[in-house]
Amino acid sequence: MTQNFARAALSAALCSSLLMVSALVAAGPIEDGVKLLEAQRYAEATKLFQKEAAKDNPRAMYYLGDMLNQGLGTHRQPLSATAWWEKGAYLGDVDCQLALASAYRAGLGVKLDPRQALIWDRVAAKHGSSEAMRNIGDYFAQGNGQEVDFKEAAKWYWRGANGGFPGAQRALAQLLMTGDGVDKDLAAAYVLMRAASQAQKNYAPDRNAAADARVLRHELSADQLAKAEKLTKESVLESLKALGAGDENQSFTFQHPRNKAFADAAERP
Repeated sequence: MTQNFARAALSAALCSSLLMVSALVAAGPIEDGVKLLEAQRYAEATKLFQKEAAKDNPRAMYYLGDMLNQGLGTHRQPLSATAWWEKGAYLGDVDCQLALASAYRAGLGVKLDPRQALIWDRVAAKHGSSEAMRNIGDYFAQGNGQEVDFKEAAKWYWRGANGGFPGAQRALAQLLMTGDGVDKDLAAAYVLMRAASQAQKNYAPDRNAAADARVLRHELSADQLAKAEKLTKESVLESLKALGAGDENQSFTFQHPRNKAFADAAERP
């Protein structure tokens, strides 16, 4: 993946996250800020979020970073965006942790560093983020900063899939199609691919899953299709639950490759 493509993907993901979180945020100043964003009153939203960020509110830091990354009400400032996400990430905000991990993967405002990205995805995963679990699987499936390890990838994809993240369900289905890290099972893959094409919990459908499911359906034999019709997403995941076993109690060493300009960026108005 090129840096330009990765940055575009990050921006799209953040836009999607912004819409999702706006529906979940609790009443109060942050909700007011989200409403200002939706009304495109960016200057007012920025002032409100800055006021809340000064109180160490990590949700405000996430939105400030998102606005700076997208250039809402200002020119794009990826350095400052990433600085805000880092502040919020250390204060425990999962969306900031995910955004910071994505920034390290894309080289957005920081040096491209997949190992540091993995650290932050692991932190978000420990906080229960199914999206982060899918991301972790990708590092091992793609050899991004890690040795390729499909069994490790399958473990994290299963965890994310079990948590309801459609992207993880599609990724696990792809391994079931190829037999990498898990026994090949096209019927089970088809069931998970169809599940991934539907919205679940607070997650939007995976945008590629519906097309993949249609293609896969034509590859199934009559017996495989009959088997798939008797399966459910839940039964498939239950049959694969051994994949998700493993020690999750890991410690992480945080590194700071940023320079003083990065450290100071979030302090700027």
